[in-house]
Amino acid sequence: MSGSRPSIFNEDLDLSGFSPKPEPERSPVPGETVRKVSEEGGFPSRSPRGALAPPPKRAALVKSGRTILLNARITQRAHDRFHEIVEAERLRYERGELMHRVTLGELVERALAALEREMGQVAEYEISTAQRRKASP
Repeated sequence: MSGSRPSIFNEDLDLSGFSPKPEPERSPVPGETVRKVSEEGGFPSRSPRGALAPPPKRAALVKSGRTILLNARITQRAHDRFHEIVEAERLRYERGELMHRVTLGELVERALAALEREMGQVAEYEISTAQRRKASP
């Protein structure tokens, strides 16, 4: 070649000089040699196990109806506290004190209900205080 690339569209391109190299013929290694080398290398032969036992059946997951994702940024302390409470509820479930496992979603719902109760009490207090102010001269 004269230092320039040949055109790929040239139909006269001679590629006969390119062919795959023949692979060297490999003789199979005797099984005894494989065993000996593997044992010397610290890979002893193991007898095959029997048929694997089927995995234990998991209890059917209870449908909770919680399908909406709530994503919020919270402090590490709040995150840890939520998960500590879930863990404490899991332990109560395992001791038989609860009839179901408490999930993080359920815990958030319970916290929301508690907040609503607290806000309701605050609202009732504020209403009664405002009514007393109006009634007093």
